[in-house]
Amino acid sequence: MTFSDTLPGHTEPTDLTRYFEEVEHASLHLPQDHSQQLLTRAEARHLSQQMHFHPLMQQLGGLILDDVQTSNHHLYVSTGPLRGAVCWLSHDGASRIVYASLSDFLSAAIAARAEHQILEDRHPELSPLAEDQHALGHWILTMLEEADADVRVPALIPSLDLTDVALLHQLASHEDFYIAEAIALEICRRPHKALAEVAQTCAQHPHPQAAKAGGRARGMIRGLRE
Repeated sequence: MTFSDTLPGHTEPTDLTRYFEEVEHASLHLPQDHSQQLLTRAEARHLSQQMHFHPLMQQLGGLILDDVQTSNHHLYVSTGPLRGAVCWLSHDGASRIVYASLSDFLSAAIAARAEHQILEDRHPELSPLAEDQHALGHWILTMLEEADADVRVPALIPSLDLTDVALLHQLASHEDFYIAEAIALEICRRPHKALAEVAQTCAQHPHPQAAKAGGRARGMIRGLRE
């Protein structure tokens, strides 16, 4: 699915229209050494077409918002339960939602540019949680049989609130170790005693990489105070 495919009648969302107006008004699209630079509408659409091969671009109906020559990008999510959020598209597999809205992203970009930094050095530690957890969980389940589920699913796990234990068990025991590892890593970031059995499932995964992360998650939970 391309970004344009997600737009009824090819009408641009109002938050995106406002965003591009503010980018140009603040000259955030102009080059500045060693700092965050955003794309104009035309540049964003052009680069997004070039990046359409990426599974997350297709899954999220993504529109690339920046290009700071690091092979990583922020993209606007135009479809699904996370619509309106901004995803970090990382070439090293650490992709996740980092901002709940374009306004949050723009504020962070302005602050980064003022301090001659790029946003990837200033990301919030935790992802914003999806407002509709049930819809996100169902969306994730529909991806599990996809050939590239190992790319699509781990990027969405940080947006779960980790309360649907049945879903977490299903993901933790999935044959693809990247998915199980993603569950374990998120438990490490947000350990809770209610997740002990899920962490144990990760630790028992047949792939050593997922099992190692599961062991860390289990240890984080054991280290919590009673």
